[in-house]
Amino acid sequence: MIDINEIGATAFVIASIRSLEPEQPHQLFNDPYAQWFSNERALAAARQLDEVFPPSTTMVRFRTRYFNRFIERGIADGARQVILLGGGFDMRSHLFDNADVSFFEVDQKAVLLFKSAILERHGIQQSPSLLANYLQADVPSGLADHGFDPDAPTLIVWEGNIMYLPPDSIMPFLNRLADAIPSFRIAFDYFAVDLQNRELERDADLERIEGVERAMGASFPTGFPDLAVFEQQTPLRVAESGSFAGLAEEYELADMVAAYPEDWRETLKLYRYCVLERA
Repeated sequence: MIDINEIGATAFVIASIRSLEPEQPHQLFNDPYAQWFSNERALAAARQLDEVFPPSTTMVRFRTRYFNRFIERGIADGARQVILLGGGFDMRSHLFDNADVSFFEVDQKAVLLFKSAILERHGIQQSPSLLANYLQADVPSGLADHGFDPDAPTLIVWEGNIMYLPPDSIMPFLNRLADAIPSFRIAFDYFAVDLQNRELERDADLERIEGVERAMGASFPTGFPDLAVFEQQTPLRVAESGSFAGLAEEYELADMVAAYPEDWRETLKLYRYCVLERA
């Protein structure tokens, strides 16, 4: 039996937020599987997020819609493989099941074994997966054993990960991917501030970020005030970037975001998305 304490609590919190989407007056996505990975403890953490900084769960909803769109558009543009990197209980391999596209997952052994057990209980098979810490594993070679083709156009979804990683681990990891996969696009979310040194211009922003950390039961050691560092230290270029709050008009929720206090809207500018691709 898998020890539930080995599994990152954040995966349950995100699943719980997604499970509540059908209750929203304006639904941004449909994830009928999320409820399988929700529990009372995670729902309590989600409620705490709302108390600490009410837009927090809304931004999780926005980012879920954003990464869904990243996959949809990428497949339409010719991607034939999708890697869900550190995706926890991400079910996009089933939500976007496509005979012409192969999905792969990479995550810690405890997470994927638990997920696989839940799926089996519901008569669903887990996608081909590499059970490993991706910072320590040879991801392309490990996935090749499961049918991954490094020469095929690939999308990599790196959602809800980068802010938790040691700062000095990120560029070497991206360079290893770039050395092994000639054609890929990788999308991730991040905080556009120096979290390494906790240097923020506004005390309120730091207080809110640290409040989110407490609610999630995790720390954020890494942020990127300037995306140029990716282009300077890897062979990748920034293909797309922006704030999640900036997507409100596209999602038909501009009035809701505009109604937030100005101070909240300023903090939301720090939570952003980025897509990197081969230069």
